[in-house]
Amino acid sequence: MYSRELFYFTVVLVVLLVILSGLCLYLMIKKVNDNKNRKQIDQLKEEYQLPLFHFLQEGREAEGLTVRSPLQTRALVELLAGFSKMFASEDIQERLQGFAEEHFQPFILSQIGHRRWSIRMNALYWIQDFKMKSMVEPLKKLHGSKKVSKAEEMQLLKIAVLFDEKNLVERLTETKHELTEFEYSLLFHSFREDQFRPLVSAFEELPEVMKFAIIDSIGVKNRMEHVSFLKKLLDTGGSELRVRALKAVVGMEFYLDIPTLSVHLSADSWQERLMAIKACEYIRSTELSPALQALMSDPSFYVRSQAAQSLLRLENGEALLREIAVHAEDGYARDMAEQWLERGAVS
Repeated sequence: MYSRELFYFTVVLVVLLVILSGLCLYLMIKKVNDNKNRKQIDQLKEEYQLPLFHFLQEGREAEGLTVRSPLQTRALVELLAGFSKMFASEDIQERLQGFAEEHFQPFILSQIGHRRWSIRMNALYWIQDFKMKSMVEPLKKLHGSKKVSKAEEMQLLKIAVLFDEKNLVERLTETKHELTEFEYSLLFHSFREDQFRPLVSAFEELPEVMKFAIIDSIGVKNRMEHVSFLKKLLDTGGSELRVRALKAVVGMEFYLDIPTLSVHLSADSWQERLMAIKACEYIRSTELSPALQALMSDPSFYVRSQAAQSLLRLENGEALLREIAVHAEDGYARDMAEQWLERGAVS
Protein backbone atom coordinates (compact mmCIF):
# COMPACT_ATOMS: atom_id res chain seq x y z
CA MET A 1 0.00 0.00 0.00
CA TYR A 2 2.72 2.43 0.98
CA SER A 3 4.75 1.56 -2.10
CA ARG A 4 1.75 2.34 -4.34
CA GLU A 5 1.25 5.74 -2.65
CA LEU A 6 4.97 6.46 -3.01
CA PHE A 7 4.73 5.56 -6.69
CA TYR A 8 1.79 7.94 -7.28
CA PHE A 9 3.53 10.70 -5.34
CA THR A 10 6.66 10.22 -7.44
CA VAL A 11 4.64 10.35 -10.68
CA VAL A 12 2.88 13.57 -9.60
CA LEU A 13 6.19 15.11 -8.55
CA VAL A 14 7.82 14.25 -11.87
CA VAL A 15 4.85 15.66 -13.82
CA LEU A 16 5.00 18.90 -11.83
CA LEU A 17 8.75 19.18 -12.42
CA VAL A 18 8.24 18.65 -16.14
CA ILE A 19 5.51 21.30 -16.24
CA LEU A 20 7.60 23.79 -14.25
CA SER A 21 10.65 23.11 -16.41
CA GLY A 22 8.59 23.62 -19.55
CA LEU A 23 7.12 26.84 -18.19
CA CYS A 24 10.56 28.15 -17.24
CA LEU A 25 11.91 27.27 -20.67
CA TYR A 26 8.96 29.03 -22.35
CA LEU A 27 9.46 32.18 -20.26
CA MET A 28 13.19 32.18 -21.01
CA ILE A 29 12.59 31.85 -24.74
CA LYS A 30 9.89 34.53 -24.64
CA LYS A 31 12.19 36.87 -22.72
CA VAL A 32 14.97 36.36 -25.26
CA ASN A 33 12.58 37.02 -28.15
CA ASP A 34 11.10 40.09 -26.44
CA ASN A 35 14.58 41.52 -25.85
CA LYS A 36 15.54 40.78 -29.45
CA ASN A 37 12.39 42.47 -30.76
CA ARG A 38 12.88 45.44 -28.45
CA LYS A 39 16.42 45.90 -29.72
CA GLN A 40 15.25 45.78 -33.34
CA ILE A 41 12.45 48.27 -32.63
CA ASP A 42 14.89 50.69 -31.00
CA GLN A 43 17.24 50.37 -33.99
CA LEU A 44 14.38 51.03 -36.38
CA LYS A 45 13.32 54.08 -34.38
CA GLU A 46 16.82 55.51 -34.80
CA GLU A 47 16.63 54.91 -38.56
CA TYR A 48 13.15 56.41 -38.87
CA GLN A 49 13.63 59.40 -36.59
CA LEU A 50 15.17 61.83 -39.07
CA PRO A 51 13.02 60.89 -42.11
CA LEU A 52 9.86 61.10 -40.02
CA PHE A 53 10.91 64.45 -38.57
CA HIS A 54 11.51 65.85 -42.07
CA PHE A 55 8.15 64.51 -43.23
CA LEU A 56 6.30 66.17 -40.36
CA GLN A 57 8.16 69.45 -40.87
CA GLU A 58 8.07 69.63 -44.68
CA GLY A 59 5.22 67.33 -45.68
CA ARG A 60 7.41 65.34 -48.06
CA GLU A 61 7.26 61.62 -47.31
CA ALA A 62 10.60 59.83 -47.51
CA GLU A 63 11.08 56.38 -49.03
CA GLY A 64 12.57 55.15 -45.78
CA LEU A 65 9.20 55.38 -44.04
CA THR A 66 7.65 52.40 -45.81
CA VAL A 67 6.05 49.83 -43.49
CA ARG A 68 6.58 46.16 -44.32
CA SER A 69 6.67 44.32 -40.99
CA PRO A 70 4.98 44.41 -37.56
CA LEU A 71 8.23 45.55 -35.94
CA GLN A 72 8.52 48.45 -38.39
CA THR A 73 4.93 49.42 -37.63
CA ARG A 74 5.58 49.27 -33.90
CA ALA A 75 8.71 51.41 -34.23
CA LEU A 76 6.88 54.07 -36.25
CA VAL A 77 3.89 54.08 -33.90
CA GLU A 78 6.11 54.65 -30.85
CA LEU A 79 8.15 57.29 -32.65
CA LEU A 80 5.09 59.14 -33.93
CA ALA A 81 3.50 59.04 -30.48
CA GLY A 82 6.57 60.82 -29.10
CA PHE A 83 6.48 63.43 -31.86
CA SER A 84 2.75 64.05 -31.24
CA LYS A 85 3.59 65.43 -27.79
CA MET A 86 6.43 67.62 -29.07
CA PHE A 87 4.73 69.64 -31.81
CA ALA A 88 1.68 71.87 -31.44
CA SER A 89 1.62 73.22 -35.01
CA GLU A 90 -1.68 72.51 -36.78
CA ASP A 91 0.13 71.62 -40.03
CA ILE A 92 2.35 69.10 -38.28
CA GLN A 93 -0.59 67.65 -36.35
CA GLU A 94 -2.54 67.21 -39.60
CA ARG A 95 0.39 65.40 -41.26
CA LEU A 96 0.81 63.29 -38.17
CA GLN A 97 -2.87 62.33 -38.19
CA GLY A 98 -2.83 61.58 -41.93
CA PHE A 99 0.26 59.40 -41.62
CA ALA A 100 -1.32 57.41 -38.77
CA GLU A 101 -4.61 56.99 -40.64
CA GLU A 102 -2.76 55.72 -43.73
CA HIS A 103 -0.25 53.38 -42.12
CA PHE A 104 -1.54 52.27 -38.70
CA GLN A 105 -5.23 51.39 -39.10
CA PRO A 106 -4.85 47.58 -39.34
CA PHE A 107 -2.32 47.52 -36.50
CA ILE A 108 -4.40 49.70 -34.18
CA LEU A 109 -7.55 47.70 -34.95
CA SER A 110 -5.76 44.47 -34.01
CA GLN A 111 -4.63 46.06 -30.74
CA ILE A 112 -8.11 47.31 -29.81
CA GLY A 113 -9.49 43.80 -30.00
CA HIS A 114 -6.62 42.17 -28.13
CA ARG A 115 -7.45 40.03 -25.09
CA ARG A 116 -4.80 41.78 -22.96
CA TRP A 117 -6.00 44.93 -21.20
CA SER A 118 -2.62 46.72 -21.36
CA ILE A 119 -2.43 46.32 -25.14
CA ARG A 120 -5.97 47.66 -25.59
CA MET A 121 -5.14 50.65 -23.39
CA ASN A 122 -1.99 51.44 -25.40
CA ALA A 123 -4.08 51.38 -28.57
CA LEU A 124 -6.53 53.86 -27.04
CA TYR A 125 -3.68 56.18 -26.04
CA TRP A 126 -2.33 56.08 -29.60
CA ILE A 127 -5.75 56.85 -31.07
CA GLN A 128 -5.88 59.91 -28.82
CA ASP A 129 -2.30 60.95 -29.67
CA PHE A 130 -2.89 60.58 -33.42
CA LYS A 131 -6.49 61.89 -33.38
CA MET A 132 -7.56 58.92 -35.54
CA LYS A 133 -11.18 59.75 -36.31
CA SER A 134 -11.39 56.68 -38.55
CA MET A 135 -11.55 54.67 -35.32
CA VAL A 136 -14.87 56.13 -34.16
CA GLU A 137 -16.95 53.08 -35.12
CA PRO A 138 -14.53 50.48 -33.67
CA LEU A 139 -14.42 52.52 -30.47
CA LYS A 140 -18.21 52.49 -30.25
CA LYS A 141 -18.07 48.70 -30.52
CA LEU A 142 -15.48 48.54 -27.75
CA HIS A 143 -17.55 50.83 -25.52
CA GLY A 144 -20.57 48.59 -26.08
CA SER A 145 -18.66 45.58 -24.79
CA LYS A 146 -19.75 44.24 -21.41
CA LYS A 147 -16.12 43.65 -20.46
CA VAL A 148 -14.89 47.20 -21.00
CA SER A 149 -12.94 48.29 -17.90
CA LYS A 150 -13.28 51.58 -16.07
CA ALA A 151 -9.86 52.75 -17.29
CA GLU A 152 -10.86 51.96 -20.87
CA GLU A 153 -14.14 53.81 -20.48
CA MET A 154 -12.33 56.85 -19.10
CA GLN A 155 -9.98 56.84 -22.09
CA LEU A 156 -12.91 56.39 -24.47
CA LEU A 157 -14.58 59.43 -22.89
CA LYS A 158 -11.39 61.47 -23.31
CA ILE A 159 -11.35 60.52 -26.98
CA ALA A 160 -15.04 61.43 -27.27
CA VAL A 161 -14.18 64.89 -25.90
CA LEU A 162 -11.27 65.18 -28.33
CA PHE A 163 -13.50 64.22 -31.28
CA ASP A 164 -16.24 66.58 -30.05
CA GLU A 165 -18.99 63.98 -30.10
CA LYS A 166 -22.48 65.50 -29.98
CA ASN A 167 -23.90 63.35 -27.18
CA LEU A 168 -21.19 64.13 -24.63
CA VAL A 169 -23.52 65.09 -21.77
CA GLU A 170 -25.59 61.96 -22.31
CA ARG A 171 -22.52 59.71 -22.34
CA LEU A 172 -21.20 61.30 -19.18
CA THR A 173 -24.43 60.71 -17.30
CA GLU A 174 -24.87 57.13 -18.53
CA THR A 175 -21.44 55.63 -17.94
CA LYS A 176 -21.02 51.89 -17.46
CA HIS A 177 -18.85 52.48 -14.39
CA GLU A 178 -19.49 54.93 -11.58
CA LEU A 179 -17.06 57.83 -11.94
CA THR A 180 -15.68 59.81 -9.03
CA GLU A 181 -15.65 63.58 -8.72
CA PHE A 182 -11.91 63.55 -9.47
CA GLU A 183 -12.43 61.53 -12.65
CA TYR A 184 -15.18 63.86 -13.85
CA SER A 185 -12.93 66.83 -13.08
CA LEU A 186 -10.14 65.35 -15.20
CA LEU A 187 -12.55 65.08 -18.11
CA PHE A 188 -14.05 68.57 -17.65
CA HIS A 189 -10.63 70.22 -17.50
CA SER A 190 -10.10 69.22 -21.15
CA PHE A 191 -13.45 70.63 -22.33
CA ARG A 192 -13.44 73.61 -24.67
CA GLU A 193 -15.84 76.37 -23.73
CA ASP A 194 -18.40 75.36 -26.36
CA GLN A 195 -18.34 71.84 -24.87
CA PHE A 196 -18.44 73.03 -21.28
CA ARG A 197 -21.38 75.41 -21.71
CA PRO A 198 -24.00 72.64 -22.20
CA LEU A 199 -22.88 71.11 -18.90
CA VAL A 200 -23.58 74.36 -17.08
CA SER A 201 -26.95 74.66 -18.84
CA ALA A 202 -27.91 71.14 -17.72
CA PHE A 203 -26.52 71.65 -14.20
CA GLU A 204 -29.79 71.17 -12.31
CA GLU A 205 -30.47 67.80 -13.97
CA LEU A 206 -27.00 66.37 -13.36
CA PRO A 207 -25.89 64.04 -10.53
CA GLU A 208 -24.31 65.70 -7.50
CA VAL A 209 -20.84 64.33 -8.23
CA MET A 210 -20.92 65.94 -11.68
CA LYS A 211 -22.10 69.24 -10.22
CA PHE A 212 -19.14 69.33 -7.86
CA ALA A 213 -16.74 68.54 -10.72
CA ILE A 214 -18.22 71.31 -12.90
CA ILE A 215 -17.73 73.89 -10.16
CA ASP A 216 -14.20 72.62 -9.57
CA SER A 217 -13.38 72.94 -13.27
CA ILE A 218 -14.63 76.54 -13.35
CA GLY A 219 -12.20 77.43 -10.57
CA VAL A 220 -9.20 75.38 -11.72
CA LYS A 221 -9.48 76.44 -15.38
CA ASN A 222 -10.29 80.02 -14.42
CA ARG A 223 -13.45 80.08 -16.54
CA MET A 224 -14.35 83.71 -15.85
CA GLU A 225 -17.33 83.61 -18.20
CA HIS A 226 -19.14 81.50 -15.59
CA VAL A 227 -18.69 83.83 -12.62
CA SER A 228 -22.36 84.82 -12.80
CA PHE A 229 -23.24 81.12 -12.52
CA LEU A 230 -21.12 80.86 -9.34
CA LYS A 231 -22.79 83.95 -7.91
CA LYS A 232 -26.18 82.38 -8.55
CA LEU A 233 -25.09 79.26 -6.66
CA LEU A 234 -23.97 81.45 -3.74
CA ASP A 235 -27.48 82.89 -3.59
CA THR A 236 -29.62 79.84 -4.25
CA GLY A 237 -27.50 76.69 -3.88
CA GLY A 238 -27.42 74.31 -0.94
CA SER A 239 -24.70 74.44 1.69
CA GLU A 240 -22.23 72.14 -0.10
CA LEU A 241 -22.74 73.91 -3.44
CA ARG A 242 -22.10 77.27 -1.79
CA VAL A 243 -18.88 75.95 -0.25
CA ARG A 244 -17.75 74.64 -3.65
CA ALA A 245 -18.67 77.91 -5.35
CA LEU A 246 -16.69 79.90 -2.78
CA LYS A 247 -13.72 77.58 -3.28
CA ALA A 248 -13.88 78.21 -7.04
CA VAL A 249 -14.08 81.96 -6.46
CA VAL A 250 -11.01 81.77 -4.22
CA GLY A 251 -9.15 79.76 -6.87
CA MET A 252 -9.96 82.38 -9.48
CA GLU A 253 -9.00 85.23 -7.10
CA PHE A 254 -12.29 86.88 -7.96
CA TYR A 255 -13.52 89.89 -5.99
CA LEU A 256 -16.76 89.37 -4.09
CA ASP A 257 -18.41 92.46 -2.62
CA ILE A 258 -18.43 92.87 1.16
CA PRO A 259 -22.22 92.46 1.64
CA THR A 260 -22.07 89.11 -0.16
CA LEU A 261 -19.09 87.95 1.88
CA SER A 262 -20.76 89.03 5.12
CA VAL A 263 -23.64 86.63 4.46
CA HIS A 264 -21.27 83.68 4.08
CA LEU A 265 -19.07 84.73 6.99
CA SER A 266 -22.05 84.10 9.26
CA ALA A 267 -23.20 80.86 7.62
CA ASP A 268 -24.19 77.81 9.67
CA SER A 269 -21.56 75.60 8.02
CA TRP A 270 -18.01 76.08 9.31
CA GLN A 271 -16.68 75.04 5.88
CA GLU A 272 -18.64 77.88 4.29
CA ARG A 273 -17.37 80.36 6.87
CA LEU A 274 -13.82 79.14 6.24
CA MET A 275 -14.02 79.57 2.46
CA ALA A 276 -15.63 83.00 2.89
CA ILE A 277 -12.69 84.08 5.04
CA LYS A 278 -10.28 82.90 2.35
CA ALA A 279 -12.21 84.98 -0.19
CA CYS A 280 -11.68 88.01 2.07
CA GLU A 281 -7.94 87.87 1.45
CA TYR A 282 -8.36 89.33 -2.05
CA ILE A 283 -10.12 92.40 -0.62
CA ARG A 284 -8.19 93.14 2.58
CA SER A 285 -10.66 95.84 3.54
CA THR A 286 -10.92 97.17 7.08
CA GLU A 287 -14.71 96.94 6.67
CA LEU A 288 -14.28 93.19 7.17
CA SER A 289 -12.45 93.65 10.45
CA PRO A 290 -15.49 93.35 12.79
CA ALA A 291 -16.66 90.12 11.16
CA LEU A 292 -13.16 88.62 11.22
CA GLN A 293 -12.68 89.60 14.87
CA ALA A 294 -15.97 87.90 15.75
CA LEU A 295 -14.79 84.74 13.96
CA MET A 296 -11.74 84.60 16.22
CA SER A 297 -14.13 83.00 18.75
CA ASP A 298 -15.59 80.54 16.24
CA PRO A 299 -16.15 76.95 17.47
CA SER A 300 -13.98 75.65 14.59
CA PHE A 301 -10.22 75.76 15.05
CA TYR A 302 -9.73 76.12 11.29
CA VAL A 303 -12.07 79.09 11.07
CA ARG A 304 -10.34 80.83 14.01
CA SER A 305 -6.93 80.24 12.44
CA GLN A 306 -7.99 81.53 9.03
CA ALA A 307 -9.63 84.57 10.59
CA ALA A 308 -6.43 85.40 12.47
CA GLN A 309 -4.37 85.03 9.30
CA SER A 310 -6.73 87.32 7.38
CA LEU A 311 -6.70 89.91 10.17
CA LEU A 312 -2.90 89.88 10.21
CA ARG A 313 -2.87 90.80 6.54
CA LEU A 314 -5.00 93.92 7.07
CA GLU A 315 -3.30 97.27 7.32
CA ASN A 316 -3.81 97.46 11.11
CA GLY A 317 -4.06 93.70 11.54
CA GLU A 318 -1.15 93.22 13.92
CA ALA A 319 -2.52 95.83 16.30
CA LEU A 320 -5.94 94.17 16.21
CA LEU A 321 -4.46 90.77 17.04
CA ARG A 322 -2.50 92.26 19.95
CA GLU A 323 -5.70 93.76 21.26
CA ILE A 324 -7.45 90.40 21.01
CA ALA A 325 -4.50 88.58 22.61
CA VAL A 326 -4.68 90.82 25.67
CA HIS A 327 -8.33 91.79 26.10
CA ALA A 328 -10.53 89.15 24.41
CA GLU A 329 -12.91 87.39 26.79
CA ASP A 330 -12.73 84.17 24.81
CA GLY A 331 -9.65 82.10 25.65
CA TYR A 332 -9.58 80.41 22.24
CA ALA A 333 -9.46 83.82 20.54
CA ARG A 334 -6.58 84.95 22.78
CA ASP A 335 -4.60 81.76 22.10
CA MET A 336 -5.10 81.99 18.35
CA ALA A 337 -4.12 85.66 18.27
CA GLU A 338 -0.92 84.88 20.18
CA GLN A 339 -0.09 82.01 17.78
CA TRP A 340 -0.41 84.18 14.72
CA LEU A 341 1.48 87.06 16.27
CA GLU A 342 4.35 84.65 16.88
CA ARG A 343 4.16 83.37 13.32
CA GLY A 344 4.12 86.90 12.01
CA ALA A 345 7.18 87.76 14.08
CA VAL A 346 9.07 84.71 12.77
CA SER A 347 8.18 85.38 9.14
